[in-house]
Amino acid sequence: MGEISKLQSYLRSVAMAAEEGDRLPTVRQLMRDFSLSQQVVQRALNDLKAEGLVDAQVGRGTFFIGGRTLPAAGPRAATAKRDQETTQRSVIMLRRSSKNLRGRVVLESLQRRLNDDGHVTLDVGYSDPEHAKQVLQTLPRFDACVVQNSFDIMPVDMIAAIRRKTDTIIVDGAWLVGTDIDAVGFEWGQSVEAAVHRLVSSGHDRIHYITTASFFLANEMGLHRWRNLRERADLGSVLQPEIKIERLPPQDYEEVAVSALREAISQGPNAKSPAIVIWGIDDGVRFKGLLEQDGLAIPSDLSVILLGRTDLDPEAGGFFDMIGYRVADQVDGVYNRLIERWQKRKEPYGLRLLPMTERPGSSVGDHAAQK
Repeated sequence: MGEISKLQSYLRSVAMAAEEGDRLPTVRQLMRDFSLSQQVVQRALNDLKAEGLVDAQVGRGTFFIGGRTLPAAGPRAATAKRDQETTQRSVIMLRRSSKNLRGRVVLESLQRRLNDDGHVTLDVGYSDPEHAKQVLQTLPRFDACVVQNSFDIMPVDMIAAIRRKTDTIIVDGAWLVGTDIDAVGFEWGQSVEAAVHRLVSSGHDRIHYITTASFFLANEMGLHRWRNLRERADLGSVLQPEIKIERLPPQDYEEVAVSALREAISQGPNAKSPAIVIWGIDDGVRFKGLLEQDGLAIPSDLSVILLGRTDLDPEAGGFFDMIGYRVADQVDGVYNRLIERWQKRKEPYGLRLLPMTERPGSSVGDHAAQK
């Protein structure tokens, strides 16, 4: 389906669900979202006006007239259109503007699956919650909204703005969800414990944990598990206080993490077999290079386990051991929850956590055999 066809399909779909007076997105916004020229977008809007689906008011904008039955060429076309109206849904993909690879892969894969099912999707980026509310004001109602806001807080008034546009909200990521919001995500507590068990069983006598200082639920659960493990008598001297980085990927997170690690190693007690568990590495090859530039050979000098997405090759860099979650499982989880919500509207809302997975690498040495 070409871009202009996608735009026409999208506009017709939301027109059928729109209430009278709902405002259309601006021409500039449609140009950006569908990568089309002003002339092409204007032609699509003129087609809707000719079909009696929208009304253009000088000085005020263009508004949907309300759900209408689109004209059809004959009985067969009419039947096909009725079938389409009962199955085709409109979904807005609301994402925080970011270079995060995991986020892009999840939304792009989800869009393909929904489009293959005959649904129409609109990918909308926003810079902050206030911008998101402004964007939502220009849009009609949708059958669902998938929200992906990376690691940032989603204020209550932003959720309320989304709620005015749809009855179905699915959050991509573990979040403190409300009574009428679904979320599909993960927590880093189980992964942290699995990494600690692996490193202790490999003979490491000093283990550091590096993560972001930014607050989000999945990360807080990892920090909580690390602190609980440090209280155990057999691990208290092995597990060091966590190192929190005041940055998020894809900024200079890796450089700051390596610098903080070097400072922690130099200030702490001598260890024969140090190791780190680190969250937030997007580029494993680059991270390995930074460690080596700092004089740390992996795994002879230092063992490393990354917490991340085990099916994203750039994170492992073809080298690191990883514990975490699969992006493919995230896509399946969000997609299945969305379909289930449409089919079972009265089912309880809540958070669904993904299963943990591991990816073997070459970044953990067997120091137990050397003792």
